[in-house]
Amino acid sequence: ASIGYDDHNSHQVHELMNMMLTNNIHHLETHEARPILECYGFNTLPTWIALDAVEAVHIAEQIGYPVAVKLRSPDIRHKSDIHGVVLHLRTAAEVETAAQAIFDRAAMLYPTARINGLLVQRMADRSGAQELRIDVHNDPIFGPVILMGEDNAHWDIHRDAAVGIPPLNMALARYMVIDALKTGKIKQRSALEKIDVPALCNLLVKISQLIINCPEIKALNIHPLLISGSDLTVLDASMDIQSFSGDKQKRLAIRPYPKEYEENCVLKDGQTLLLRPILPEDEPLHKTFMSKVSVEDLYKRFFSDVGELNHEALAKFTQIDYDREMAFVAVAPNANINPDTNEKEDVVLGVARALSDPKNHDAEFAILVRSDMKGLGLGSILMDKLVRYSKQRGLQYLTGMTMPSNRGMIHLAEKVGFSIDVQLEDGIVEMLLPLLDKKDS
Repeated sequence: ASIGYDDHNSHQVHELMNMMLTNNIHHLETHEARPILECYGFNTLPTWIALDAVEAVHIAEQIGYPVAVKLRSPDIRHKSDIHGVVLHLRTAAEVETAAQAIFDRAAMLYPTARINGLLVQRMADRSGAQELRIDVHNDPIFGPVILMGEDNAHWDIHRDAAVGIPPLNMALARYMVIDALKTGKIKQRSALEKIDVPALCNLLVKISQLIINCPEIKALNIHPLLISGSDLTVLDASMDIQSFSGDKQKRLAIRPYPKEYEENCVLKDGQTLLLRPILPEDEPLHKTFMSKVSVEDLYKRFFSDVGELNHEALAKFTQIDYDREMAFVAVAPNANINPDTNEKEDVVLGVARALSDPKNHDAEFAILVRSDMKGLGLGSILMDKLVRYSKQRGLQYLTGMTMPSNRGMIHLAEKVGFSIDVQLEDGIVEMLLPLLDKKDS
C-alpha cells in the first residue's frame, strides 16, 4: 500500500481540463468545476442548467423546493454586482419571477455580456451551519497560495484571510486553521455545530494536492463553502485554467512529497516493505523506531550517546526540505504490533538519509536499521536506494563517515564500491563513492 498523498484520479482531471482548453474554455463555473472537485473527494451540490425562466421552473419542480437560481455568464464574474444569485425560492412563481428578474438586470447592466442561462440547485440545509471562503491565487514570488476566511461581501485577502502555501499536510493545515481561529479570520459561530478542525484540515490538504497535481489551474474560488461540524459542502466554485508545459514543481515555493520515489522491496525472510520518502506525519513512527535501535548502534550512527529524542529533534528528522535532503524509510505496512489485541499500525524498520551540498555536487549519507532487523538485507536495500537516488539527482559523489568498530557499515560500503579511508588516530572511517561514469566526469 502506498503512503503519502494519492493522486485522486488526476489523470481524469487532466483529461477534463484538456477537453475544456481544446474548446477554448478558460473560466469554469460551478457546474464545470464540479466534476474536477469531485475527483478529489469534495462534497458538492447537484447542479442543473436552465436556458430560460420556464425551464428553471420545470427543473425546480423536479428536484424539489427550496431552490437557488444563479446567473451563468462568462463575462460577469461577480454575480453579486447584479444580484445574480437568488436563494430560498419556495414556489414556481418565485422561481419564474426571480429568474426573469436576473435576465432583465443582466441585459440592462451588461448589454453586451454573453448570457448562458441559469444554474439551479436544491438549497442546502443551512441550519446551524456557517459559510467560509477559500481562494487559490498565483503569487509571482511564492507561486500558488491558499487563502481561507469567512464569506463576506467585502473580502480583503490582507485583512480577512489566513494564508497557506502548498504543499499542505494535516499538520500544516492544522496550523493554518488554528491561526485563522485565533486571529478571528474564521469564527466558531454555531454553539450546536462547531467547526470540525480535522475535517476542514482534510479539505485544505485536498485543495493543496489538487493545485500540486494540476498546474493548469491558475485560480480557484470556493465561495461559499458550507460547513456544519464535519459536513463540508462546496456550494459554488469557479476556476481559471490555462495550458501548462514544463516542470510543474518549479512553480511551487516548497517541493511537495516526491511520491515517484515510492517502491516495494522484499527482505531475505520474504517480508514485503514499502520504501518511501519520509513524511512529517512519521514523527511518532520515527520515535518508536529509534527506541528499537540499541544504544551501541545509536552510538555508532551519531558518534555520541543518544537519549530519548524530544519533539524538536524528531521534527528535524521528519520535516525535511526534499530539494536539499532526502530520507527514505522502510515501512512494514499494518504490522501486528500487539498479538494479544491484534492491534496493527505501520512500523518503520530502517532509514537512509542523503544531505546534498548547496551546489548539488555531493551528498553525505547515513543508514540506520533497527537492531532486530540485521541480517535480512535491509541495509543493502537502503544503500541501493540512496545510490540510485543520488545518481538521478546528478550528484558526483556520495560520502559518509562511521567508526572503525562499525564493521557492518564498512563491509556494506566496500561491497557497493566505496573507497575506504581508515583514520585510526581520529577514530573515524571516511567512505567515498564516485557516482558519475568516467565518460560523464
